[in-house]
Amino acid sequence: MTGQSDEIILITRADDMGYTHSGNLGTLSCLRGGFIRSAAILVIAPWFEEAAQMAGNNPDQCFGVHMGIIGEWRGYRWRPVLPYSEIPSLVDEDGFLWGSPAEFWANAPSMDELEKEFTAQVKLAQKKGVKVEYLDTHYMMPYAPRIRPVIEGIGKKFGLPISCLLGETELPDFGIYSAPPEEKEAALVQVLKGLKPGVSLLIAHPGFPSVENDALVHSEPKDVQAVGVGRNRAAETAAYTSPRIRQVVEDLGIRVLSYREFCASRQ
Repeated sequence: MTGQSDEIILITRADDMGYTHSGNLGTLSCLRGGFIRSAAILVIAPWFEEAAQMAGNNPDQCFGVHMGIIGEWRGYRWRPVLPYSEIPSLVDEDGFLWGSPAEFWANAPSMDELEKEFTAQVKLAQKKGVKVEYLDTHYMMPYAPRIRPVIEGIGKKFGLPISCLLGETELPDFGIYSAPPEEKEAALVQVLKGLKPGVSLLIAHPGFPSVENDALVHSEPKDVQAVGVGRNRAAETAAYTSPRIRQVVEDLGIRVLSYREFCASRQ
């Protein structure tokens, strides 16, 4: 039973599954051979169908829907699930999703349209065979005042828990931006050693080296990775699948859980 005052519980979640083929492979590697226990699929991303197939082929793993309304990569634009005419405030004049949260909010987004699009994303994931076990959001905090009621409503509609709204403490992002590739494993060790009793959430962004991943450039200048997205995400994959990390988790007595396991423990 979770929730004991002296127990260190860590929910681990990989985001962005579906963004590229090598991203899908990295995520699956972390689920099968690492200490990542949950993975959220981006229905709006180009490699979604492969991600859905992987989820269907791995029913022992825990998958969620990474509800997305932002397409943040330069020259690698994403479109919504619904026709553009049904959600005009969520897309630009060419039908592409906005490139940043700032653009999204600057264009007076309709929360009714957002609810329709996110609902369509969950339904499409289910249609493609994904056993959806939790929900979270891509590049948009689920507890933002205007968005939170929408997210909570979708959770109730589908009877699904929402990551970040279950009392877990989200850890600082050690991986994508805060450490260079060669230092990610050491940074992760320090994060693990700093865990306190209670429930924490670690969010990962795995991948493998590829020409495609290295070509990704973020739309926000402050978030551009000088050494390339591919190298950074490959280094995350290496850290999450490292024998050293498994040993540290064991030595510290950290209980690593998926959202499936965490929610079942609270019943």
